[in-house]
Amino acid sequence: MCSIAGSQFSNGHFDTIGLRMPRFTSVLVLGGAGLVGFQVCRRLFREGLAGRIVIASLGQGEVQRAVDALREEYPDADVDGRYGDVFARGKLAAMSDTVEIPKRDRRALLADIYEDFEEAKRRSALVELIDSEKPTAVVDCINTATAISYQDVPTTAKRLMADFGLRGADEVDDRERLQRHVESMLVSIEIPQLILHVRLLQSALTDAGSEIYLKVGTMGTGGMGLNIPYTHGEDKPSPKLMAKNAVAFAQTGLLTLAARTAGGAIFKELKPAAMIGYRDVRVCDVPGQVWERDGEVFRRKRVHQRPLYTARLASLAEPLDTTPDPAPFQLRTAEDGTPRSIRLACVNTGENGNFAHGEFEAITALDQMEIITPEEISRAVVMELKGQSTGHDVLSAIDGAILGPTYKGGLIRQVALDRIAALEAEAPPGDSVPSIAIGDLGPPQLSKYLFELYLIRDVYGTLEAAVAALAGEGADQQLAARLEENSELRDLITSVGIAILLPDGVTILRGPEIKIPGYDAALDPRVLGADEIDAYSSKGWVDLRAKHLQQWSMRLDRIVKSRRGGSAGASDAMGHEVYGRDDFRIGEVTAWIFANDPDFLGYRIK
Repeated sequence: MCSIAGSQFSNGHFDTIGLRMPRFTSVLVLGGAGLVGFQVCRRLFREGLAGRIVIASLGQGEVQRAVDALREEYPDADVDGRYGDVFARGKLAAMSDTVEIPKRDRRALLADIYEDFEEAKRRSALVELIDSEKPTAVVDCINTATAISYQDVPTTAKRLMADFGLRGADEVDDRERLQRHVESMLVSIEIPQLILHVRLLQSALTDAGSEIYLKVGTMGTGGMGLNIPYTHGEDKPSPKLMAKNAVAFAQTGLLTLAARTAGGAIFKELKPAAMIGYRDVRVCDVPGQVWERDGEVFRRKRVHQRPLYTARLASLAEPLDTTPDPAPFQLRTAEDGTPRSIRLACVNTGENGNFAHGEFEAITALDQMEIITPEEISRAVVMELKGQSTGHDVLSAIDGAILGPTYKGGLIRQVALDRIAALEAEAPPGDSVPSIAIGDLGPPQLSKYLFELYLIRDVYGTLEAAVAALAGEGADQQLAARLEENSELRDLITSVGIAILLPDGVTILRGPEIKIPGYDAALDPRVLGADEIDAYSSKGWVDLRAKHLQQWSMRLDRIVKSRRGGSAGASDAMGHEVYGRDDFRIGEVTAWIFANDPDFLGYRIK
């Protein structure tokens, strides 16, 4: 038996006189104000593992809230915060200093990525943070793959192709514009940025004498495959989402190399493979992105309240202009005349944003992305920091390391669904629009299905009644009439970027943005052909034409018949092939379609 003095024991060390000391003198938690990072901080203090914790996140407010919450829960805790962009030059600000976070300088990034590494290291905010804090351990909860891959290489490439006359435009004669687009393209390419980031990280940890670095990574697709039906509001397949997946696993490869580098810190990585949730459930003004004019084109701008517009008629006999200009559209107003925003009951999932009832129900359904809680992830993080093998360290066992959906996640899912339903029922008239879809989970086809199913359920009530009614005549006019009566629903649909194709097949209701086809500054408006109307309506328009409703009748009939699958009362009666509900739930129906429709087959196998 080893002596107690100086030996590791459970969640701490003992010093030479037998007093328990923290396992780590200091822990730096990157992204510590986020959903997972904050739970890691709580567990570190709860188990007495950290003498001091430094939280580093992007915004001053979120860092301050996290630090205050920890100090309230653990009054004697030594906790501090820094805020800023770890991917930029300079240094992160102290929590007490109010400074504006500078935007990343394109020329500086180019020099750092493609030129001298030592110079880049000297200027790096991440290196300065690690060097100044000299943490014993670093837990990295920043979604690096998103930060790097969501700089949108495809869009930048399209602009560059247009400049060179390769994509429906004359060759550019503006040298300054061409140079700007070339620089944007070079600085947006993901892998060189990722290589620089991991090299800076490994070098800084070695110099600081840090013992261990643990990355909470990402699968990029929440555990699903190339068939994933959830794309953050983009069309499917989503180049940005695939880039995120590629970067996530490129980072795993680079961290594997770092773990094999002598003289450095121990490297570990955990990869949650389900939706992480949730922070809270409440009625809120939905934040998001809106379009605003930037010179000759429109660009997205982040806002805390997404506006609710009144839908306008547009004829498909005329060129379809997808320019997302909000100027011609009228904002809906409250009784006091103030502009209204999209306000509904939502599940707040932290970095992944807010989900409406239907979206949350669909993404967390059986064999869809499902759900895991941040508390469970933090428990695995702390166990690995303590040296207790969880079997989920990706760098040790890639295939066996992935954290999947959990029993608790399934229970919590129903708690959230019950709460969001109660909030919908409690909302006073005029305060909230139906919580169906926000449009950010995507692709737009998801929102299209949820809205169509909500309307069908609103008119016919049950799946069986809908099967019969949609197969007959007059269903298109019935649904159109109900949509005309329910202006709240109609304007929600068009305000989130989903057009409504009326029964005549040539008239649409629309808002400022149409997600399908998306805005493309390089293309001029044009009259759509019949094939294009069919293609766009199938991918992202609420389609009230009779032929489309007949397709719904056949699809819903398959869903009703699937209830008889499996052995009555046996466990095989539950699976993605079976619609396991007696009632008509729009998210569950959508999830069944994603899992079983040959056009999707979007279900998880692990």
